[in-house]
Amino acid sequence: AFMDDVHEIDFAPGYQPEAHERFCLDEFELPDWLQDENSLSVPNLENISQHEEMVESIKGIAAFARNEQGEELILFQNFSRSHVIQPGNSLFLQNNTYETVQHKGFTLGGKLSAVYEVDQQRLLFHSFRTTNTFLPLAEFYEEASEQEIREVLDHNCLAPEDAEALAVGANQWFRKRFAMLRDSGILDNFTAKQIRKHSEGFEIDIQLKGNKIIFPSDKQEAKRLLQFLNEEIFRGAITETLYETNSKREAD
Repeated sequence: AFMDDVHEIDFAPGYQPEAHERFCLDEFELPDWLQDENSLSVPNLENISQHEEMVESIKGIAAFARNEQGEELILFQNFSRSHVIQPGNSLFLQNNTYETVQHKGFTLGGKLSAVYEVDQQRLLFHSFRTTNTFLPLAEFYEEASEQEIREVLDHNCLAPEDAEALAVGANQWFRKRFAMLRDSGILDNFTAKQIRKHSEGFEIDIQLKGNKIIFPSDKQEAKRLLQFLNEEIFRGAITETLYETNSKREAD
């Protein structure tokens, strides 16, 4: 259903595809941590039940399948805390008796977020923001200008320590992330206090000034905050190490 009767279009930052449209990226290389995984290697991975405490840190679900031509596909769904089933919060009917779960679980959605055709190295997806939470798409994004960075920092959810220095001295990495943050809607849909609460467990110290997030002038701290706001940080399922979604390099 995700791929049938759809119109494939080249990725265009800022454009919101219609329901029948899919962005298409050719020659898309999977991140290092996923390149060696396939339908044969999946059985060798550790069971999620061995890492129950990390369920809420999941960013996406990947499934390996084959199409009618026998070509391997990777199917993706995004994942959020709303998919987590907490013990005591749900009842299930078992043997004519309603029982609650004893351990954390999670639900799967009814729709895909992206499909990757392995042989062709083609990625099809509908939403940049959603897909970028579990696959690295930032390099395909346009850069924000100095004025656009100033406008982002002027958001009523942010209190920058030195907006001018951040805008004038921004390199390509920062320009792309500011553009992503501008288009993501994160600052419009969540309050500063909500964002700080979601930062727990991601080794980032978000400071508030009233109802605003203090945006640090220090480049390393600013980079970390942008990575978190753009949801580009995830925790490894086995080592629990924090990684950047666009690499297999430990997050600074």
